[in-house]
Amino acid sequence: MEIPSLDELISKFQEAGLTHLEIKNGENQITLKKEIKIAAPITNEQESVTDKKTIPEKSKKITINAPFVGTFYTSPSPQEDTFVKIGDKIQKGQVIGIIEAMKMMTEVKSEVTGTITEILVTNESTVEYNTPLIVLKN
Repeated sequence: MEIPSLDELISKFQEAGLTHLEIKNGENQITLKKEIKIAAPITNEQESVTDKKTIPEKSKKITINAPFVGTFYTSPSPQEDTFVKIGDKIQKGQVIGIIEAMKMMTEVKSEVTGTITEILVTNESTVEYNTPLIVLKN
């Protein structure tokens, strides 16, 4: 197998939209990784109707959307617990799921802090770019 020059490899990596690439050739190894930033969350002012807990009459709802097309997974493996569930308080940078695209698993991280009020997709759902995944209130 012929390995292209590093500049050509980086260029192809970026053009393909990959987030992780690992190449091994004998004792040589190259790993390229790119962190994906989730677009700014969509916010809506809506009246909260979830529980009779001490929720303000109007709470700010934030939607975390899929950063790209793929299959959404709610846990790291079928035997493990889900990353998050309704009622969980999550922090900015916390993993909320995984999206698999082209056999590459990429963590989906929250860009905001809040409490999960709804999980809009099920495990192993196919998601499109910008598909709402989770609704938070802050």
